Amino acid sequence: MFKKLKNKKGFTLIEIIVVIVILAVLMAVAVPSVMSYMNEGKNAKYQTVARTVLIDAQTQYAKAVADGADETTAKNNAKTYIESKTYAGVNNVTVAENGITVAGNGTDASEKDVTKVTCTITFDGDSTGKTVTIDTNKKVTVS
Repeated sequence: MFKKLKNKKGFTLIEIIVVIVILAVLMAVAVPSVMSYMNEGKNAKYQTVARTVLIDAQTQYAKAVADGADETTAKNNAKTYIESKTYAGVNNVTVAENGITVAGNGTDASEKDVTKVTCTITFDGDSTGKTVTIDTNKKVTVS
């Protein structure tokens, strides 16, 4: 009878439980890290588009001012351009009301530049979008 038990091969219940506990501990550590990396990746997409939006706003504002537009008209031209442009992988970019902020030392529009843009960016698969604010220091706030 003892001979039959010695020839049996396999794992004991205790060994299987120990392996399951080790796997559970590894998952408890790994899953939150992976989720945070995924969120950072999503925010990086918003930051990339926001930087492009700021550059577009600055370019269109300067172009409108060079063509003789006043500050309000130049801001509206920049807003219209941004909202009509197709950005790669982006469903929609909507500039907030008064979302383009200009500042400068003088009173004339040509003495000012776009310093901050606030907009809502919607990606494929994201129905609500996120509000993104970027300033001239390239500081991006995603909310």
